[in-house]
Amino acid sequence: MSKYYIIIFAISISSILLGQENLPFTNDHYSGISGALVSPTLTFLNPNPWDINVVAEDVFLQNDYVYISQLSLLGLRNTPTRSRNKIKNINGENTANVVDFYNTDFANYHFSSDILGPSFSKKIAIKQKYFTVGLFSRLRTQTSAIKIDNYLKYGNQGFVEPEFYSLKPLQINFMNWAELGLNLATEIFPYSEYQWIVGANLKYEIGFDALQVNSTSPIELHRTSEITNGIDTKTIYASNYNIEVNLATNYNFDTKRYEYKQKGKGFGIDFGIAVVDPIENSDDYYFKASAHILDFGKVNYEGEKHLFAGNNLKVVNNPNLENTKFKSPTQYFQLLSKEIYGNENASFQGNDFQMGLPTSIHLNASKNVGEQQYINTDWIQRIPVFENSLKRSNIFSASYTVQKPVVGYGASVSLYEYQNFQFGGYFRIGPLIVGSSNFLPLFFNQKKLHSGDFYLALKIYPFWDNEMKRHRRANCNCD
Repeated sequence: MSKYYIIIFAISISSILLGQENLPFTNDHYSGISGALVSPTLTFLNPNPWDINVVAEDVFLQNDYVYISQLSLLGLRNTPTRSRNKIKNINGENTANVVDFYNTDFANYHFSSDILGPSFSKKIAIKQKYFTVGLFSRLRTQTSAIKIDNYLKYGNQGFVEPEFYSLKPLQINFMNWAELGLNLATEIFPYSEYQWIVGANLKYEIGFDALQVNSTSPIELHRTSEITNGIDTKTIYASNYNIEVNLATNYNFDTKRYEYKQKGKGFGIDFGIAVVDPIENSDDYYFKASAHILDFGKVNYEGEKHLFAGNNLKVVNNPNLENTKFKSPTQYFQLLSKEIYGNENASFQGNDFQMGLPTSIHLNASKNVGEQQYINTDWIQRIPVFENSLKRSNIFSASYTVQKPVVGYGASVSLYEYQNFQFGGYFRIGPLIVGSSNFLPLFFNQKKLHSGDFYLALKIYPFWDNEMKRHRRANCNCD
């Protein structure tokens, strides 16, 4: 990909944020502190008195820009791939293991990695009132692009770009950050026939890396032909561009090493309420409904801010941009500033910028359909609060789960961004949990491999205990 694409799209294939959780497992009331990340009230319903997460990792990928033909994600380990070749008539439609493009008018890309580090929750009693208290550590890396004007489709197909093209406005956000969180949950309205639970996660945010790109107006692209050294060469000019770029990173471009340093800080909160119709003398319930607000907050970064605005910038066939090897983004910004303004420092706007967390609503309903068996529905809808908020993906999921002390499992179907159906599930046996919200691409060759998800967790909790033992140890409520 040539540098003019980087200028025009302002790194559009990196992008705005999403979140993806293994929702079937988070409905398991033995999920403990893991489930608190999307349902802060859930820890109070954990039948176990304590719960420890050793480590958990959830990796998610979804895009409709590029795909690999006739391959699975596990097959990528030992199967070489090659790019499409128009001259040799090699493409993803007629050849296996070929990297090809969808060439749609708008492209979408989502990637997230969510690592839950050492974490725990414990039930405590204070003056005969029960609470669940938990601490968690978390490393989150998320990037996505939503409805990006796919100007790249012309080059991908080997076609000449239109003489005139209006590139739609775009917004791009990326963040790599850590969270240190405190989970609290307790029961309210103790004399109600239903069980009412409130819960919250109070989170300190540690920013490591961030990127924001905001193109506020359509960019007008004009393609012409110019004679360069006696050769007829394509030239593309960009006009009416107004692009804001904010960047903070821990990557040292001099040593070519990543160094963990705090580049930003902030606070976030998750909070919600749940109502439960409990089954007497049992850990099960007839029905549960909950509503949560997730990731309300922001991170303040110290990095560099730039503004690139003007007309008639030569973005193709510009030797100043195409023949220079850049050692760092700062060097590239300075060269671009000099090209636009005649001054390498003119684009610089300051050091401080903010990034909002991916605020969303999470609604959940769960109904008992048999002993330790449940039908669950989850709806996550993004509601960006701040101007530069990351954007979580919209998900509607339905699942069937079996929740036993030692073994739990379930299957799910999800509607991703209200467009794509995905099939997944999870399996919990003792301390080990594996799952996926989109498991078919993991194991089975796909006509167009473009997505996948995998969840793995190791927990410590008293799965060797049982319901009868717990009730025998409980204080008698008899008169």
